[in-house]
Amino acid sequence: MAERVVVDQIDFRSALVFPRVLNAATGAFQPSRLLAATFIVLALAVAGRFYDALRGSMIQPAGLLSATRSSMDSAAIASDVARRALQALPVNERAAAMDSRGGVDIETVSALLQNSLSSVSETDADGIRRALDRLEPYRRKGTFDSFSVAVGRCIDDFAVGVLTVSPVMAVAAFGNLFINLPLACWREDRWFCFVFGAAFLLAMGAGGAVLCRMTAIDLAGKAKISAADAFEFVKPRWINHALVPVWPMFTLVVLLPVAAMLGWLSRIPLIDIFAGLAYGLVIVLSFFAAIALIPWGFCMPLAVAAAACEGCDGLEAAQRTVAYVLRRPLQGLLYLIMAAIGFSLVIFVSDLFAMATLSLASNFVGMTAGDGPMSGLAIIRLLLPDDVAPVRNLGFTASISAGFVGLWITVVKSLAAGACFGAFWAVATAAYLALRKTCDDQPFDDLWMPGTAAGSRQDQTA
Repeated sequence: MAERVVVDQIDFRSALVFPRVLNAATGAFQPSRLLAATFIVLALAVAGRFYDALRGSMIQPAGLLSATRSSMDSAAIASDVARRALQALPVNERAAAMDSRGGVDIETVSALLQNSLSSVSETDADGIRRALDRLEPYRRKGTFDSFSVAVGRCIDDFAVGVLTVSPVMAVAAFGNLFINLPLACWREDRWFCFVFGAAFLLAMGAGGAVLCRMTAIDLAGKAKISAADAFEFVKPRWINHALVPVWPMFTLVVLLPVAAMLGWLSRIPLIDIFAGLAYGLVIVLSFFAAIALIPWGFCMPLAVAAAACEGCDGLEAAQRTVAYVLRRPLQGLLYLIMAAIGFSLVIFVSDLFAMATLSLASNFVGMTAGDGPMSGLAIIRLLLPDDVAPVRNLGFTASISAGFVGLWITVVKSLAAGACFGAFWAVATAAYLALRKTCDDQPFDDLWMPGTAAGSRQDQTA
């Protein structure tokens, strides 16, 4: 006769691990993790602004992900707007903006208008400022400026798609973020891909490992570690962590030279026939690259978490996470859905508080600000953090005041961005630990500690 088993209670926390993936997102609001994530985001922003200052404006005003107009059409529209703005200048100064073909350079007109502000009456200065405001939407943007706006909109669209249960919108935002945006950067400014790309991968690999380690210690139920301790944990092996996101990208090492060579050969008469025939080789190589890169788009955050939890190198972390996903694809999909929901909720809450904070401040100050530097700042909508008032051209002291106002607005928006960045790595860490437990029955508190062999099981505290 079979033995009867009586169950008094069920420990759902141990039996069901997927809710922990969802709950992990809230840890992004812990002060230590929030400040660490904000620091990483600000470091990236400083690097990007410095790049834009060196390279100048290179991207069409509509942005990287907009429908690309021909350069001739864009130049003609900008020249027409600049020609009308020239009417605000004295007649003897207008010739400086005209080229030999009768065109007008919008950047030259903007510089002339800015220079003339200090030498005209206040009445004329108002007309010049209005002309500068009309020029602003048609001026080319810096690559990082356009890139950061595009990233923000993709993430917001992803959150809207998840929270409104619109898979098409969420997948389209994911594709724009990880496929269309990198391709647009490569097409418009390849130096940006190399220079800022290195800084971005460092922030994602090493910076992500810092946040993953803090999350893992928290989920393990151990004593929480500070941001400084997490940075110290990553510091001795920062190169290993920084390289984690790039391992599968080495599949492009073969594809890129072959594709570039065929592109050059296609310009030569007669040789272009053989280049067209060899295009099939590029198709085959691209297929194998897609096999490696598409799964990596989902596994890369888990691999960063694996390196932070197991102490393994980048290649082993990649193999480990891909093996887990292939062994339990349905559980992996469940954890992915939980992670997406948790991440989207943090985006919603962060944007909500940022919008409420900035809108309350600007509306109450705006009641008495008149036309000063603190007016017109309340154009901030939920899940559209980049939809702010355009740059306004003011007088000397008002411009300084507006600069300080912009600094404080940047602080609020940076904290919101830091919360989203931290939430991304929090749910990635929880998803990795949950998938590891499902596949290997390895508990959440089994983490690698410095001084022990990588991947060894132990029960030391942090």
